[in-house]
Amino acid sequence: MKIISLSHSEAGSACSVGTFIKRFYNQKTNFFDYLVVDMKTINNIINIKDLNLINNNYEYEEQESGKNITIKFNNFSKLISYHDIKNNNNESIIEFKNKYMRRYHRLMSYLYEEDIIFFIRYGKTSYFEIKEFINNIKNINKNLIIYFINVDYDENYLNNIYYSDIENYIYINFNAINKKKIINDDIYFRILEYNWEFVFNLINDNLTLYK
Repeated sequence: MKIISLSHSEAGSACSVGTFIKRFYNQKTNFFDYLVVDMKTINNIINIKDLNLINNNYEYEEQESGKNITIKFNNFSKLISYHDIKNNNNESIIEFKNKYMRRYHRLMSYLYEEDIIFFIRYGKTSYFEIKEFINNIKNINKNLIIYFINVDYDENYLNNIYYSDIENYIYINFNAINKKKIINDDIYFRILEYNWEFVFNLINDNLTLYK
């Protein structure tokens, strides 16, 4: 069993999912943990045939803080690193490429070898993107049990999201389950205050179905 972050398409909320998975489970870092990424790119990565698309055609931008370099993967619609390198030099870029090759191969080995994977993505995700994602994985490992957990915070959305033909899709609105008032204004630290215990208790409850 593995729990894998599918991140989010916006900075701050993207890294929060991977951060909380590591707090609850002793897992190695996965490909999308600390990248800003859209679902189109996730599906492209899973189906990728030419790994040079991951290793080439970057755009570099120094951040205003001066602490890190932003790296945009220009071969994909949205795939951005904000935290991986501090200096734009050859040694740092080679290390960056090697790191993401390791993480890519780790991700693919999980897809091929695991029996059950819980994927967690922040923010509402469209039906068609989820269907495409699941179909892509089933083409790799038809026996893999897939959970797609869509976590979100929306004060104006009171309904559950349910797709009758997507098995093991779960939508969780933190606005409905948070136990305390959230006071942090920074989106990353704000999301870390959410009731993640509920999410991981739900995962553990579902795991008992397969024991």
